[in-house]
Amino acid sequence: MISSSDMTRLREIMPPHASAGDEPGGFGGLFPLGVTSLPSDYLEFMRIYGGGAVDDALVVAVPKASSGIGVPPIDIFEMTSDARLMWDREMSEDVNLESSSGVLSWGITSSSDILCWDASLDDPDSWPVVVFNRGRASWRRYECGMVKFIVGIFCREFDDIPIGEVSLWGNASPRFLNWREEIRLFESGVSPWTGRPIPSF
Repeated sequence: MISSSDMTRLREIMPPHASAGDEPGGFGGLFPLGVTSLPSDYLEFMRIYGGGAVDDALVVAVPKASSGIGVPPIDIFEMTSDARLMWDREMSEDVNLESSSGVLSWGITSSSDILCWDASLDDPDSWPVVVFNRGRASWRRYECGMVKFIVGIFCREFDDIPIGEVSLWGNASPRFLNWREEIRLFESGVSPWTGRPIPSF
């Protein structure tokens, strides 16, 4: 399900900036969620890009942050709690999960879609992506890894857009910002996404 060519394509479409990547820390903090390992494409994404946002429209979470809930960066532990609550409220027979304990969230969009894995399988590299599309109020399963899923959105490789955030669909030049760089730009008085000075009031 996971291929090194997926990351090659992603790097061509969305080159990482100079200070991106090398996200510190492991996933020991995810043990309470039943996680002992994570997909290799996600770990490679953390090494090359780190946690952060794409065009201020899609956020990829770090494994486990030490900053606390509600403080950047957002992490898998925090997001999975919300995703499992949503699964319990809006479970789907199409996704074929026995319980919310099989849901592990790695991202979220600006339209509040929840991007997850079906982590019920033993091998993390075989975890498919499952998405809660907020606008449709429904879950759907995609037989691919995280990186291929992101590339598929940029290259319009699905029959229909999987998420409600349409600005990423067919986006030929998406821009990624690591969460540290986004904070650095904001604290310098520059909007991370427009490059313009932030008005002072």
